[in-house]
Amino acid sequence: MPRLTRKLSQFRALPAADRRIVLSAMAMLPLFRIALRLFGPQRLQAWLQRKPRPVANPLPADELQRLGKRVNSAARHTLGPANCLTRSLYLWWLLRRRGIDSQLRIGVRLVDGVLDGHAWVEYAGLPINDRPDVSADFAPFDKPVSSRLFPPP
Repeated sequence: MPRLTRKLSQFRALPAADRRIVLSAMAMLPLFRIALRLFGPQRLQAWLQRKPRPVANPLPADELQRLGKRVNSAARHTLGPANCLTRSLYLWWLLRRRGIDSQLRIGVRLVDGVLDGHAWVEYAGLPINDRPDVSADFAPFDKPVSSRLFPPP
């Protein structure tokens, strides 16, 4: 029970805008997970971007990273698992709704002979919901693949 009390205190200490982001993400992430399973990432992303987005002033990088952090935090406290693709697709959509042009990145790497995938969101080449060096570990599909990520057998 002390852990729950601490978590609630931390949540209540957040600014009101951040609390709204966390609650919205907690509600929407399960829906995004279901939609991903039903439609797949390409169809869902195409559907989400069909509506023109408004033009907005870009937010500073630290604000975007704070938004990514809040979505990641909500994913740890939502119903069911919210994997990196679900979190990133939701964040990409959320930014798009705010008129912020970001990129959904999906990358792969080979670990002990097993292909491993990961998704994150970038704004102006900077990951906003992951570590700054994530593209050094995962080769994004739209960039040349480093031989370091796929060593010969």
